Amino acid sequence: QLLYLAGSSPTVYAKAGLGLARALFDTRFQANYLARPENMAIVQKYPTLILTRGGSTEFTEAMARGGLLRTGPLKAAGKVLEPFQRGFEGALDVAGIELAKAYDHLGTTPERINDVAAFINEFRGLASSSRLGVSLVHRQAETAAVLAPRYNRAIAALLFDTVRGGLRGNLARRSMAQGIGALVVMALGISYARGESVEEMVEHITPGNTKFFTWEVAGQNIGPGTKVRSIVNLFAKSAADPSSLTELGPYSWMSNPALRFVRGNLAPVVSDGLDLLTGRNFNGDPTRDGLLSFSKTVGDNFMPIWVQTVAMEGGDLADRVVRGAAEFAG
Repeated sequence: QLLYLAGSSPTVYAKAGLGLARALFDTRFQANYLARPENMAIVQKYPTLILTRGGSTEFTEAMARGGLLRTGPLKAAGKVLEPFQRGFEGALDVAGIELAKAYDHLGTTPERINDVAAFINEFRGLASSSRLGVSLVHRQAETAAVLAPRYNRAIAALLFDTVRGGLRGNLARRSMAQGIGALVVMALGISYARGESVEEMVEHITPGNTKFFTWEVAGQNIGPGTKVRSIVNLFAKSAADPSSLTELGPYSWMSNPALRFVRGNLAPVVSDGLDLLTGRNFNGDPTRDGLLSFSKTVGDNFMPIWVQTVAMEGGDLADRVVRGAAEFAG
């Protein structure tokens, strides 16, 4: 969620990384950081700046009191994940407050203060549906139907801001351009270090290409994700073959990039329902042709992604270790 921050504000990105590391091992870091006078002043000046406490992200909602990972059979998993929750929250909060400090000179009027806070929220992938006036029933329906709805809402708002005017639009355009530019430089650097030709380097920075921002490591394609990359890929594949957007049918998500994008953003229950109804999962593998495939389809919901990819996705030991380590780090 902070990947593009590396290009738009490397100093803040480094502080966010330090915040993650310190919060991971220090249970009091986040509270002490927020209690600093200069940070309290920023929070008071930017009242709409979203902090991660109180379930303002999908992760912390599950980890909050009464959440999915705090009660019942998954409580033990919640205890194991507590340090990573702290690290996640610490990184996002440090990034938010440090960005507010960096842009504080722009917050000269109430309207501009709101614009700065809105940009910082969106750039970190955070959104508050309740502040937007979305009803509780609608929010619950979103959670049931869409994977990480608030994250999706924040990224959609950020991309929309790139075509709007005013301070908020300027901040969105400049930061996204700097962030994507830094990723391109990083991609070229990785490709150069791996001894690739110019043609191979171009493949890694060409949207729609199967190697777009991914590299083969021990037989596995690995690279940075993010919602923005997915959307850029969607537009590129749609533009390359517009006729594919009209393809409809039981397995049309395999060839229709728009349907595939939607399919990949469905909540687990809805996604599994479609998997079982059509007999194929997102990757086209069978889901109900036997007890093994049926168990895998249902069981995926109860495992973190890094466990799932090690246990279920096949390959030799090296393949599984590389995939699992990359997913765990992500």
